[in-house]
Amino acid sequence: MSDKIDVLAIDDDKFVQKLIVRAVGSDTLSIRSALSGELGIEMANETVPDVILLDVEMPGINGYETCEKLRSSKITQEVPIIFLSSRSSLRERMQGYEAGGDDYLVKPFENENLLARINVLVRYQQERNSLQQQYQLAQKTAVMALTGTSELGSAMQFLEKSIVYSSTSELMMGLFEGTDQFELDCCVMVLTKEGCSWYTSKNTISPIEKELLEMSDREARFLDFGQRTIINYPMVSLLVRNMPLNDIERYGRIKDLLPIFLSAVNVKLSSIETQTALNQQSMDMLDSFKSIRGYLYQMGTIIVSNRGEGKAITDKLIQDLHTDLLSMGLEEDQEEYLLELIDSVLGKVTDKLDAGTEIRSVLSFVLTNLKLLIEKQENILDEFNKNTVSQSSTTDQGSDDSIELF
Repeated sequence: MSDKIDVLAIDDDKFVQKLIVRAVGSDTLSIRSALSGELGIEMANETVPDVILLDVEMPGINGYETCEKLRSSKITQEVPIIFLSSRSSLRERMQGYEAGGDDYLVKPFENENLLARINVLVRYQQERNSLQQQYQLAQKTAVMALTGTSELGSAMQFLEKSIVYSSTSELMMGLFEGTDQFELDCCVMVLTKEGCSWYTSKNTISPIEKELLEMSDREARFLDFGQRTIINYPMVSLLVRNMPLNDIERYGRIKDLLPIFLSAVNVKLSSIETQTALNQQSMDMLDSFKSIRGYLYQMGTIIVSNRGEGKAITDKLIQDLHTDLLSMGLEEDQEEYLLELIDSVLGKVTDKLDAGTEIRSVLSFVLTNLKLLIEKQENILDEFNKNTVSQSSTTDQGSDDSIELF
């Protein structure tokens, strides 16, 4: 709008046109004239006026028909229209209102009254435009808030579900479920102690994409090039192939939300790696316990077997000595001395062999405790695996894709 208020007067009476020019012509208003409804519509569409003064009685199309045509045009449908008529009945006023008029002024009119009506409608139009802009801004803000809330809800859902993912593959599937909701085409590089692994949401990963992820500066959180963005974390790097550059607000929201996803992925990858190591350690311990238990059982069996064989050999030795001594022809005191000496040594040997019972008791105690330890370790592993499955099932059943945040 220029500094002057642009007024278009549509009236077939040239005398009335001159009266209007005299009435409203000033430093703040400029007047354009049209002598028919058809010409007035054409002029209004070429240059949209701030206010239209419209005569009711005209040849061709009358003022009401002209008003209806102006209101049906997108160009002029919002322009304030003041009807000028020599008729002042209620019926005439209602007809003007139904045709789309904003005011109705009866001829002859006072100049001050016409000026006041024009100024009121101009202010009214300015306020309406301002309110419309505020409404559109509020509507846009509301849509952005609802969209942002929905997107944040998706991120919160992923954070909740990520707790129970038990493998890297499950974690990546959950990540891509979240990025699919943002209509993003992504690929991921995962770095673990076992090496580098690759995942993609839709398409295959090209060799150059792998090189870009491998060679990107891992100290830099974001790397933007065109509609592609790389986001780096210690154990995971994400390449987005189709960032929405044409929607800067959505672009900003995505760049705010993706680090939430990747931070959770990075933490969970570390947790999965630790969990895998602990499970392997537990399995190794179980295998070691079982091996030790088997070795101790074999040792105890051998000790008991050797004790029995030793006792049998000792008993046979005593019998052989008694037989041999009788055939040696020794003196009685010599024979008694040798027998006492042999009995003393054999007694000590027997005492040592009898200690195998204590050894067996100790080994039995160790074996029993190892068995209990193995059972407890197996129960812990079984309970852990059951809880993981149970939590995963509960999360899947309890998840709601329409999370609302307030």
